[in-house]
Amino acid sequence: MSIARALGNAVSGLTATARGTETVAANLANAATPGYARRELAVSAQTAGGNAGGVRVDGVTRAVNASVLSESRLAEAARAEASTRLAFATTIEDQIGIAGNAGSLGAALTDFQTALSSAASRPDDEIRLTQAVDKAQALASRLNAASDQVQAARSAADQAIATNVATLNKSLAEVAHLNRRITVMEADGSDPSSLIDQRQGIISEISKIVPVQEVTRAAGAVALFTTGGAVLLDGTTPTAFGFDAAGQVTVGQTVGSGLALLTQNGIDLTQAQMRLYAGGSLAANFAIRDELAPAVQASLDDLAYDLHERLADPAVDGTLTATSAGLFTDDGVRASLADKTGLAGRISLNTAVIESEGGDVWRLRSGLAASAEGAVGDATLLVAMSDALNQATAALAGTGFSGKASLADRLGTVESQVSTARVNAQSDAAIRNGQADTIWSRLAADGVDSDAEMQRLLQYEQAYAANARVIQAIQTMMDQILGI
Repeated sequence: MSIARALGNAVSGLTATARGTETVAANLANAATPGYARRELAVSAQTAGGNAGGVRVDGVTRAVNASVLSESRLAEAARAEASTRLAFATTIEDQIGIAGNAGSLGAALTDFQTALSSAASRPDDEIRLTQAVDKAQALASRLNAASDQVQAARSAADQAIATNVATLNKSLAEVAHLNRRITVMEADGSDPSSLIDQRQGIISEISKIVPVQEVTRAAGAVALFTTGGAVLLDGTTPTAFGFDAAGQVTVGQTVGSGLALLTQNGIDLTQAQMRLYAGGSLAANFAIRDELAPAVQASLDDLAYDLHERLADPAVDGTLTATSAGLFTDDGVRASLADKTGLAGRISLNTAVIESEGGDVWRLRSGLAASAEGAVGDATLLVAMSDALNQATAALAGTGFSGKASLADRLGTVESQVSTARVNAQSDAAIRNGQADTIWSRLAADGVDSDAEMQRLLQYEQAYAANARVIQAIQTMMDQILGI
């Protein structure tokens, strides 16, 4: 081997070790950086005329397990969807309360029934009558608050959809921009690894909103599709999504009647097309707004209607007619099955028994529509009201209840549904979190291992020293030759 070739080999070795130490330094510096992929130096033997010619640096590669990365994104989408549903279920359970807990809807009903029984035992005691009125008002207020919370959750979900869409559009535009920059850097031979890391992080954030499948295109670009097959980005222009937020969602608003779905490039999507975007926080927020919250509202409305009908029955209070407002009213009038939607938010106590509204508490004893106060010792109506609440009656037509049950049993059914929904959501979230964490651990295993990086650094140091000794030997030989 000639001295010139030996020198060239040694110089190429020094260049490779210098690049190698740079990759090690970058790996160690970014070991905890989200989205950073471990760098590896790609080298090969350089040949010249069939003879060894040193080391050629082919570039720096990113060590990423594409299949695990794809699984991780899908798992994060499932985690985001489950956590969004769990937050809603927990909020509703906290508002309605667990059976037996102070401040719950069940506790309010129990307090009212207890107050009625107490008043029935001493119908002449106006303090007890007043307490029964207060507890009835508290029960109506608890129903109102639960209904308001359901609609607040729908409004929050509607706003979250708007935020998701804005983030999705912004992120897709950033990925398209990075695609163009990466393509340019690939063309001029530069290392685009840092831009690819940045793009990977953005795509991972998109996947929390909508599950994403990444497809590699030419020159380092990528295309993005949902798992349902909808195109998010394939080319230079991303899909533009639109959404008209309703602001404050009210009872009775549905899709097409005050509430909107997504638009894609200016075209309204149908319910069937929305399935292409299933999974992730976007789908969870649509489910809360359009399915989960309305179902809870319907149960509360059924409960309020059952309460209203039990105490508006002329068989219970003989002073009432079939059209009279009972102890509980729909904003002052008798409730009707046709207008049952949203009744839980409107139900209120009849002002005929509220002294601050010009009413008289003795009407709770003598009859809501009585023309004059009856005997102070007559507990017939109070007992009838208490019995009406406790009686196991058939489910009213048009409600979601079935079979015979007392009002407390009906409420127990609603509480059970709400608690079961929360438990199921919590269980699903735990499963999704476990899956996501497991896959993330597998992805992290391919990340930066500081011990392995230090070992590589020692190897580069040894290679550097070996090449430096070759150059030193060549210098000694040249000095001897020149000294002859």
